[in-house]
Amino acid sequence: MDGAAAIEIFVVTYNRSALLPATLESLLAQTVPAASIQVVDNGSTDRTGEFVRSFATRGVRYARRDANDLSACWREIQRIATAEWVMVFHDDDLLHPGYLGAVSAVTDAFPDATLIGSAMKGEAAPDAREWAAVSPERTTGMLSWREFARKLYAGFPFPFCSAVYRTEVFRRTACDTGAYGKIFDRPFLMEVARAGGAVLLKDAFVKYRVHPRQDSRDAASGPFPSEALMLQRYYREALGESLWSRSGRTFLKRNYRNLSSDFDRLFRNDPGGTAREAFFRDALEAEAASPRSLRIGAAYAALTNLPRRLERSAKRLLRGDAGR
Repeated sequence: MDGAAAIEIFVVTYNRSALLPATLESLLAQTVPAASIQVVDNGSTDRTGEFVRSFATRGVRYARRDANDLSACWREIQRIATAEWVMVFHDDDLLHPGYLGAVSAVTDAFPDATLIGSAMKGEAAPDAREWAAVSPERTTGMLSWREFARKLYAGFPFPFCSAVYRTEVFRRTACDTGAYGKIFDRPFLMEVARAGGAVLLKDAFVKYRVHPRQDSRDAASGPFPSEALMLQRYYREALGESLWSRSGRTFLKRNYRNLSSDFDRLFRNDPGGTAREAFFRDALEAEAASPRSLRIGAAYAALTNLPRRLERSAKRLLRGDAGR
């Protein structure tokens, strides 16, 4: 593709030597190649360096940090990024071979965009040789940062690793790991989008690897309740609670449900721990919810779950075990 956008890719990794080669192969298989690919080793203690150096003849660079420090690593990437666009990819996911080409088409069609991303599909054993049909023409069009936030809050399957940032905005956007911990990615994305706008490719250009050691399942590193509530507060401030706005209606419908999902995830290994009621009280104190958003959200959740309950009841009747 003539005039393709210059996109450099950084892959942040920590002790993923078994999965990293497949990720790098998917990045090297792009029909429109990246301007550069660099693996940033965040203090691995496995064979990461050895595996990455085997890709050196194919242009993959390697840089090693002494300690596993997400915030410092992210700031370092912000400092050294030089191409017009930058992507920070996960070390355990796979990228569709046509993704960078699709992004280049988006940059041509939406020159004011500051963030481009796609949908994803979660898989336990993803295969880079088999992909569902995708189209670079299936986009959301230009989204304001508030509409982008609304889509994320409503559940658009957006993988952080698919984000391609306009580098000048990426470099100056704050990485607030102090308030949000490892889920700083959502506020970061939305602040980059605030500088210009976001475009999402609706098809799944990322195979998101679901496995026991993925970062999102590591409770020891968070997110912690205070961080989850800070993120919910960010969404509340971004979307508002007005019934007269699309963003406000989305927040009112989803706030209770999203907080419930946070509770289930945060305390899945501690069933006898903090009560749900206490968590929701904390949400109110943290301004991550309001009495109104919880009432409306709980009612909406009950209504939307009603067909599922009726379906389960019908199945029990057919089995002859109703009332058991």
